[in-house]
Amino acid sequence: MLWTSDDPGWAKLRGTILANHEVISFKSCFPASNVTDDEDLLYRKQVYLEMRDFFDTRPDKLFIVMTPPPLNPANTNRENAKRARQFANWLKSSDYLEGHPNVACFDLFDVLAQPDNGSVNANMLRSDYREGDDSHPTVPGYQAAGEALARFFCETAAAY
Repeated sequence: MLWTSDDPGWAKLRGTILANHEVISFKSCFPASNVTDDEDLLYRKQVYLEMRDFFDTRPDKLFIVMTPPPLNPANTNRENAKRARQFANWLKSSDYLEGHPNVACFDLFDVLAQPDNGSVNANMLRSDYREGDDSHPTVPGYQAAGEALARFFCETAAAY
């Protein structure tokens, strides 16, 4: 909503962010990785294409999109997790990024997820980054994500 809405409240917030920052990054919370079917996946892509259309109007700003983080196995299933990985892969792909030099993607999903290796928990929050049924990463998960994110931000902003 922030990047696509004409609502005055969202427009005001958007204007404040744009007036005060050169590099703008955002992410969705882990529930965004609950991609329930192929139609839902297409809808999510459409939303990000609409956001990218707005980003294209502001070539003076660098927008860093972050993929949504993966879900705990207790909160998803193999099919939804696989579609969540497909969405993350699309966001970082040339299909989404090519021709849009002020848009970059940090793959938070990949940092925190089990590899797409066919295992029971593939594409879900890694076991060493979870506790109980909570989809929020543990401290080691936050540390891994933070280090990778800081490195990505610095390199991407410097290259821009």
